[in-house]
Amino acid sequence: MKALYAVMAILALMYVMPVITGGSNEISGSSRKAAYKSAIKVKRFLSTDERMVFDFAFGVVEEIKTTEGGEKAFLDAVGGLKPEEVVELAKKEVNAKIAAGDSKFAQYKSWDDMLYQLTKTNKSLRSLQERPQGGQGG
Repeated sequence: MKALYAVMAILALMYVMPVITGGSNEISGSSRKAAYKSAIKVKRFLSTDERMVFDFAFGVVEEIKTTEGGEKAFLDAVGGLKPEEVVELAKKEVNAKIAAGDSKFAQYKSWDDMLYQLTKTNKSLRSLQERPQGGQGG
């Protein structure tokens, strides 16, 4: 009887572990379909605001990298990245485009400004952007 309980415990653990660990928290760069599927999986563990920023960043990186070098450039850029790294990459790419005077980004001062302008109807996200930073008052 103890053996049966041990087998059941092992099977239960095998079943539950992928759910507990969440699988991989990285974006797959093997194909566009895999990238989208993995993006959906990693978003499950983000707050609503983080999820919205990640979705926005993922789309921006896809647009920029695909325009620059095609699908492979996009997949190479996001493959193996965690959600927060995708957001950082988007921030870096957008700020570089703004600094270079890219006409698509001319109306923005920075990644933060772009994010604010494009999400200003979402009060929850807007409040994240308006939080005081450093010694500034709010």
